[in-house]
Amino acid sequence: MHEADLPLIHDHRLAVHDLITIRAGEPVFSPLSNGIEPARTELIKLAGRNDSWTCHFFDQTKNLCGIYAHRPLECGLLKCWEPTDLTNVIYQHCLSRKDIVPAADELWELIGLQEEHCDFAKIASLSTEVTEVSAPAILTEIARIVTLDVRIRQRAIRMRQLSVTEELLYFGRPLFKSLAFYQLAAQEGPQGLTVSRTTSLGT
Repeated sequence: MHEADLPLIHDHRLAVHDLITIRAGEPVFSPLSNGIEPARTELIKLAGRNDSWTCHFFDQTKNLCGIYAHRPLECGLLKCWEPTDLTNVIYQHCLSRKDIVPAADELWELIGLQEEHCDFAKIASLSTEVTEVSAPAILTEIARIVTLDVRIRQRAIRMRQLSVTEELLYFGRPLFKSLAFYQLAAQEGPQGLTVSRTTSLGT
């Protein structure tokens, strides 16, 4: 979503539950590199459907866009046979939560806490330091960060009864959902959340 898309939000053509946040550093597919890479900045995008990236405005029965007349900038620029118009605007004049969430919103305190203590750059850095000797301490620290991310979300849900889609705008996707990019996985056990490597060291 770009600055040019703000009228769609102001005119209530797009609501909070239609959007999700991609946080800076989150592993995402980039059309520029044609691969997975950390997001260069915070981004807002249309929500997917049923835990997929299929746009929830796509009508599968009619094979049509449900908001075609009022679609966002990138949707209008998308041409599968010629991607130049689209790739030229990627990371240009993008929206972030500051453009959508009012400054007085009580959840900014929790968003700030998440940004300070649960950032993707920290997970990326720690994941490169895992060795045979350091693994237990580093994996425990990663589990602590991922657990804090979950607890911040749970607190926000208790405060505001957020739906899952609203949570994804305010806090982005949970950290544990991106651990596979770092060859890590989270498991819930009797002692709480633990993190392990999904590949053996040295591979």
